[in-house]
Amino acid sequence: MIDPHFRYEKKTAQVNGYKMAYAEAGDAEGDPIIFLHGNATSSYMWRNIMPHVEDLGRLIAIDNIGQGDSDKLKNSDATSYSLGQHQDFIDGTLAALGVTLAALGVTDNVTFVMHDWGGPIGLNWARRHPGKIKGLAHSEIVVCNHPSWDEYPEAIGKLLQTLRGPEGEKLVLEDNFFVEKVFTGGVMRDIDEATMTEMRRPYVEPGEARRATLSWVRQIPVEGMPEAVAKMVDENAAWMAAHDIPKLFIRADPGQIIFQRDLDIIRAWPNQTEAVVKGLHHPQEDSPDDIGAALADWLQEIG
Repeated sequence: MIDPHFRYEKKTAQVNGYKMAYAEAGDAEGDPIIFLHGNATSSYMWRNIMPHVEDLGRLIAIDNIGQGDSDKLKNSDATSYSLGQHQDFIDGTLAALGVTLAALGVTDNVTFVMHDWGGPIGLNWARRHPGKIKGLAHSEIVVCNHPSWDEYPEAIGKLLQTLRGPEGEKLVLEDNFFVEKVFTGGVMRDIDEATMTEMRRPYVEPGEARRATLSWVRQIPVEGMPEAVAKMVDENAAWMAAHDIPKLFIRADPGQIIFQRDLDIIRAWPNQTEAVVKGLHHPQEDSPDDIGAALADWLQEIG
């Protein structure tokens, strides 16, 4: 059975007038290993992976703004929770925790472990701080702009287009569609009630409390839109192809959002190890020990 319990204490950092929640573990003097999540999830998703690497660095798992135990944005609307806003809050949290502060001695040797939208956020930070990066581990991340909906399986493409339209407001803000249907549809096992209770907890209240989960899906870059997101992810991918920084690709099999274009781009990135684990979009819920073991082996290899 996959352990549903989160055994790490949540702490908070003040960023732009809001509380950003995070969990910290491991060696406080070690190199930082930053865990970044994506849509509908939180630092909770890393609960069974972090124990595998606690002796290999300073582990920091952050809850995105509006998700997990981080604050919700005040007076949010359809323009809120953009990728740029999320980036600002993650940047601010890392600064508050000393990841970019020379006085604390941890400006260098940063490793990101990224899932879903944590990919664009972590890679964008890496592009702006290339000399500080030790390694980049990723699984089921948003890789690139897709020039056409035809590159998506028909059912997924239709669903995403529905969520981006007016019906998305009801499905997500009222029916909690991303937790109840999309998250569960991205896990192979029968999810236990304790895990579902934790997944629902940040989104119990209907309406704007669930806005972040709707804003994320509406930012998936297709046909060059949203323009700022499409530009960022394509620049991230080009940067990864041009830099020899150690990389770990944790490929979920069969996976759910890594299509052929994504796979071709990923496999062109140099100095990359590929580990295959059983899973759909959330392999952390099906194969946490395999992911943790692969991550630990890779971290020890890169030193």
